[in-house]
Amino acid sequence: MMIGEPMPSQYDWRFNLFGIPIRVTWLFWLVNAALGYTSAMAVDNGYRRLAAVVADVSSPGLPSLLAIWVVAAFLSVLIHELGHSLAFRYFGIESHIVLYHMGGVAIPTAGFIFRRGGARRRLSHADQICISAAGPLLQFLSAILVGGIAICWGVKVPMLTTFMELAGVKPGTFGWLPAGELPKSAWVYAMVEFYVLISVWWPLFNLLPVMPLDGGHIVQNLVAIIRRTDGVYEAHAIGTATGFLVAWWFFQNRSPINAMLFLSLAMSNLQSLQGRMGPPNW
Repeated sequence: MMIGEPMPSQYDWRFNLFGIPIRVTWLFWLVNAALGYTSAMAVDNGYRRLAAVVADVSSPGLPSLLAIWVVAAFLSVLIHELGHSLAFRYFGIESHIVLYHMGGVAIPTAGFIFRRGGARRRLSHADQICISAAGPLLQFLSAILVGGIAICWGVKVPMLTTFMELAGVKPGTFGWLPAGELPKSAWVYAMVEFYVLISVWWPLFNLLPVMPLDGGHIVQNLVAIIRRTDGVYEAHAIGTATGFLVAWWFFQNRSPINAMLFLSLAMSNLQSLQGRMGPPNW
């Protein structure tokens, strides 16, 4: 998600991975804990009810499940941003990553002018589409990998099973892909299901054509290729309409936090659209 870099704090966690500097703000942990509270509580309650009728079934409790959610969110969002950073590196640009309350951002540190094969040139629109798509793609692939391994080990992954059925592929179709069973430990279930859940829904919503999400940048560069413009006006117009529609959908489905997020994105796109139209004539 390409949003401005938040200010550094003494409470930030800093480390390097694959030579890429990474900073995690304290708000990242707090906000993701709030977002995962309902899911962790649902798993805890479900396993407690199941333990009353099935032997050897247990739940580690809400705090432990909430910690699993936060770790899963951290790994998933980090992989997403690593996809962007590694794509930047492929095109000869170094970058750094910041994980914060809105998710994460990969920020190029060498600008969009780079050297590759002895030549200097700017990133093309096709290059920028590849960079924007790399994050969601790597995140999707990680969800398929984790969920696929779990299913092959006989662990049921409801989220992955649902998407497989929507695609017309039912577990057991190919023989080597069993349906899986609900694990007796809520630890195992939460580690797999939370990671797959985050790694599927996050990139799906991030690919919506709303600026400054990855989908908005992809639309901007596609329009630029087709119309030979910068594509910014069209991207903000599409982002405004899409943002309001998605916000309305979330309100209808009783998800006020996500609704307010997309409502704010829609208003931001609308303000940018009005700014490009110039001041009113009066």
